[in-house]
Amino acid sequence: MTLTFACDEKKDMRTEIQEFADVCKKYYNGELSISEYKSISGGFGTYSERGHKTGMLRLRTPAGVLDSEKFKFLIDSIEKYNIQNVHITTNQSIQLHNLEPHVIPQLMLEAYDANIITRGGGGDNPRNVLCSPLSGVEKGEYFDVSPYAKAASDFLISLIGKIKLPRKLKVGFSNTSENIVHATYRDMGFVAKANGKFDLYTAGGLGVNPELGVKTAEDVEPQDILYYIAAMVRMFMKHGNYDNRAKARTRYIPKTIGEETYLSEFNSILESLKQTEDLTCNVETTLITKQGNGEFAKIENNVIEQKQEGLYAVKYHPHLGNPSIQVLKDLYDLVSSLKDVEVRLSTKEEMYIINLTAEEANKVLDIINNDNASTELQESVSCVGATICQQGIADSSGLLKKIIQVDKEENFKNGVLPKLCISGCQSSCAAHQTGRIGFKGGKKKVDNVLTDVFDVFFGGNEIQGKERFGEVLGTVAADNIPEMLRKLGKEIQTENSTFENWIINNESRFVDIIKEYSI
Repeated sequence: MTLTFACDEKKDMRTEIQEFADVCKKYYNGELSISEYKSISGGFGTYSERGHKTGMLRLRTPAGVLDSEKFKFLIDSIEKYNIQNVHITTNQSIQLHNLEPHVIPQLMLEAYDANIITRGGGGDNPRNVLCSPLSGVEKGEYFDVSPYAKAASDFLISLIGKIKLPRKLKVGFSNTSENIVHATYRDMGFVAKANGKFDLYTAGGLGVNPELGVKTAEDVEPQDILYYIAAMVRMFMKHGNYDNRAKARTRYIPKTIGEETYLSEFNSILESLKQTEDLTCNVETTLITKQGNGEFAKIENNVIEQKQEGLYAVKYHPHLGNPSIQVLKDLYDLVSSLKDVEVRLSTKEEMYIINLTAEEANKVLDIINNDNASTELQESVSCVGATICQQGIADSSGLLKKIIQVDKEENFKNGVLPKLCISGCQSSCAAHQTGRIGFKGGKKKVDNVLTDVFDVFFGGNEIQGKERFGEVLGTVAADNIPEMLRKLGKEIQTENSTFENWIINNESRFVDIIKEYSI
């Protein structure tokens, strides 16, 4: 695979990290401003945390695969540096938090040696390539898209340092219409089809001024995906807004030059690449030969039957997306001893442990039992929030903790309160705009006091063919949201119903409750 760009020669990543160590030291010594540091550090996958004393590091896991080598690195790093705060991100990455400044560049180098790239984990770069977490083992999938997601990741990582993008570029691969990687509204999304090919959507995205993707190509041959990615990169570099970061994402390009012109130029660049470059993508699909040795006694929410007979996947959704350190260690000890078992990260802040026999699945369940979500509400997605993230405006994770506490106090049945998506700011890290109920954090003066508030979104949908951004029903002070949901839950519980059944005939009542608490 080759691709020529007229730009600076890429430095060796090790050399770049060693040079970044000086930048990191200067910032934490107070010699660089927050904005100066952020403009550099993001490209290395690290950001300063609230308070400017510690930092976080984002470990890229292409296609969400946490293989045995990467898992071992994670556990070794936790023990070596006494890391106590690990977060699974909605971009299928692992974030390590509360890191001492001197640890950050050292961890980057050690990660690089373990085949984990942090470069481009933030900043104006191609980000971690997403993939449906059960790709290759999921019943009803069109085909296994994970080899193509991995190839796309390798290709995009190879461009870091060679190209200068206006903003970040997010790419995803979806194997079913569940669309949990939001492939139809990313910068680029490859959507598998029953005929073994992809439909391509581009120029979509959440955040400020969200847009659904433009259907850019149909029936893309899987071996041609890199031509399309290269075409999008060139399109972005040519038409992306380098002067106004607020309008620099790909979703603004069709609005600026017109969708017809956008599609015509994209296809022109694509055809030129096919004539001049060798970007054919040849991948090897892993055949799972492991045999199951018994049936799982009871299929439940956290256990999924794979399409491979007798094998299972177990879903582990740690509270707030922050897995217990002891659970991670115990999981590694078990998984590393089992044949063909693999860990996949999800866009919902979850882990899936796949290729398990019934006996092995029970062992995993025993490990995760006390740290695993047991209700729909507990599976809610929240970003880390303003207590950690400098970009954050409101305490999203703190809000979710309080809501879960209300759920426990009232002993609501599962489903009375639904899964929520809570973002601490307009960046939409929790995809609040396409959640069934979403919250977006902000600040507003209430009785002349600057207060944490959340816009309440309702009616979003991520399913392919039904994509919809939720409508804002009101703005509620953060302190009042738990009581608002307590009231909602009590009404639903009294009717012995669930939110999904209750809302069918009570949408106007739901709106009234939101308005009652709105400011």
